[in-house]
Amino acid sequence: MLERLDELKEKAKGTIFEAFVDDQVENYKQIKQKELKKAQINNKWIDQADKLFNLFEDVCNKYKPKIEAFASQVVFVDNRDDEGSVSFAITNFKSETFSLQCADLHSLNDDYQKLEDDEYVETLDVGNEVGGVHFFFYPGETIKEILYSETFTTSKAANLFTKAVEPLILELFQKCFDLESLLKATEQQEEL
Repeated sequence: MLERLDELKEKAKGTIFEAFVDDQVENYKQIKQKELKKAQINNKWIDQADKLFNLFEDVCNKYKPKIEAFASQVVFVDNRDDEGSVSFAITNFKSETFSLQCADLHSLNDDYQKLEDDEYVETLDVGNEVGGVHFFFYPGETIKEILYSETFTTSKAANLFTKAVEPLILELFQKCFDLESLLKATEQQEEL
């Protein structure tokens, strides 16, 4: 594309159109550079959140079989395409569902919408823009934030992430655990 723009400038050189064409070509380049920068930042945030979502899914899959004995249902729900989030949900024997939600940091801060603002984009440094996720049991109440740059600085990303998330899964388990209804459900199964 740059070659074609340079060709246009060359064709206009020495004519009465030279200044106008030069001006239009430079404006066009600036617009395209902003669009490219927006796309690069957008893709970087999505890719980084996806890697963290995948780690969360791995941790949930590790703990799912261990929790299933104590709950009526344990599921990992993937809404990353619709809402920029995933969740690990446990339903106890009283049919109460509790979930630990993991959301793309930038989607919940409306940063993707802010990318439409040229002034906002101009202040961002593509190289230093870092994505991440945050965890919550209830919307608006972040309990933990994990940045991509904190996790993927070493080859032990999975271990670092697991250590950060395990206390949250324990807290989720404690929220849903109901011994009385678990015992009743166990008795009913034994009677069958």
